[in-house]
Amino acid sequence: MDVYGVDFSGAADAGRTTWLASATVEGTEQGDGHLRVETVRSLTDLAGTADRAPALAELRERLQEPTAAGLDFSFGLPFGVHDCDSWPEFLRWFPGEFDGPDDLRARCRERVEYRTDGERSYVGRATDEQVGASSPYHWLVAHQTFYGVRDVLGPLVTDGAVTVAPMQERESDADDRPTLCEVYPAATLRSLDLPDERYKGADAADREAYAERRERIVAGIPDDCTLTPSVRTAALDDTGGDALDAVLAAYATYRAVREGFATDREFHPAEGYIYV
Repeated sequence: MDVYGVDFSGAADAGRTTWLASATVEGTEQGDGHLRVETVRSLTDLAGTADRAPALAELRERLQEPTAAGLDFSFGLPFGVHDCDSWPEFLRWFPGEFDGPDDLRARCRERVEYRTDGERSYVGRATDEQVGASSPYHWLVAHQTFYGVRDVLGPLVTDGAVTVAPMQERESDADDRPTLCEVYPAATLRSLDLPDERYKGADAADREAYAERRERIVAGIPDDCTLTPSVRTAALDDTGGDALDAVLAAYATYRAVREGFATDREFHPAEGYIYV
């Protein structure tokens, strides 16, 4: 069984800061054995370019390979910002609704401010609030949400190439399409009682402290997950933390697979769900 973890970027040079960790599950078909992370590579390395459009096209192709893959971007928007009754309906609605990340952020803010009489500008989905994630249209993550939903999830789901947990179910036991799920490395770290911030960055003043936190995180990865030497080196040496986050995304996906993509928190079916 193959499992991928993706630390996603919606930047113009998305290939540089989108990383993909490839892992295998050694054990039973249900995924309750041992995870071995074999490789972690940037999309620039995989696609031969950092430019967003061709890099994300390469990612779409790669996501059709594994048994399951976890991606670190919001798979939906808060209900109320949209009025779609289901997640598939939301996915059909989204591409024609917003011109780009800035339009997404501005119009979602306007809708929330109108509906709250100006008391709030940003709201999260139920799943965001439960795990401490940012609002999907916050300026920090709006690019990820826009390009992730429009250019990655949308085409794959429309083409019937994947299923997305927990909003979609496999059609039968013979359905061998990859299952995609939303993950959030910071929440995974918190669940493991490991540092969930200040491990990313190359600022000279903090470089040593950030490196020490990455070492703590790698050392604290549970015994049911093994990193190859090359993956361990990349996770420690990548100052941006993207390689490490991709590894954590793979581990969160493995845990979701092991539990049959069961959900243990309330969520709105038109918003999406974060696996930790």
